[in-house]
Parts: sequence; structure tokens; C-alpha cells
Amino acid sequence: MRRNFLASGGLSLAMLALVATTALAASKIAVEIPFSFIVKDREMPAGRYEIEPTGADGSKLVLRSTAAGGTLVVVVLERLADTGAHEPRVVFDKFEAKNLLSEVHIPGMDGFLVGIAKGKETHVVLTGGQ
Repeated sequence: MRRNFLASGGLSLAMLALVATTALAASKIAVEIPFSFIVKDREMPAGRYEIEPTGADGSKLVLRSTAAGGTLVVVVLERLADTGAHEPRVVFDKFEAKNLLSEVHIPGMDGFLVGIAKGKETHVVLTGGQ
């Protein structure tokens, strides 16, 4: 009986991990960014990007440029509360004539904080699709 209990417990954990991984894989968003921007001290060109969480706990984001073909993995600074938005949103901090990728919000998930401007900034919010 103990063996059956351990086997069913292990199977339950494996299924939970599979569901979590599938949920992250289904959360890829696409957004058209009409200006160059900065992510973690790297300048990215304007264009269409796919963004998706990765890692078992969603601690990283993968940014893929669909035009240039480049991929960048970004470490998430902090998870943000789910805003209840029905469409994906990407938030940029605009300061000193530069745009810093700040937040990514995917419907049905907690948000992702990836950058913080060092000074007075305004926000630019773009919406995307899934």
C-alpha cells in the first residue's frame, strides 16, 4: 500500500509539473514595438517580438525578434499582481529619450517586472496579441 501511495504521489507531482509547463508554453504573446528599446543594458531594434515566460517558475522571459531573428533571455526582477487585463500589455519607461522595457502583462498570469528606470520617467503602454 505504501508503494502505491508513493507511486501515485510521484505521478501527481509529474502531472502538476506538466500542467505548469503547458500553461507557460501557452502564454506566448506577440507585440509590434515601433521604437528601439533597452532591455538589461542591451539595445533592441524596433519590430515585432514574441515574448514568453520560461523556467519552471516563470522567472525568465524569452524575447524573440521575428524580423531580425534574435533571441534574448531576460531574468525577471519580480512578479507583479495579475491586473485582470484581457489583452497582453508591454510597458516601457521612457526617460532621457530612451525606452526601457519595464513590465510584461499576460492575461490570466501575474505580471513580470524586468526593468526599472533610474530617474523620472513616463510610461508607454503597447498592447499585443497571443
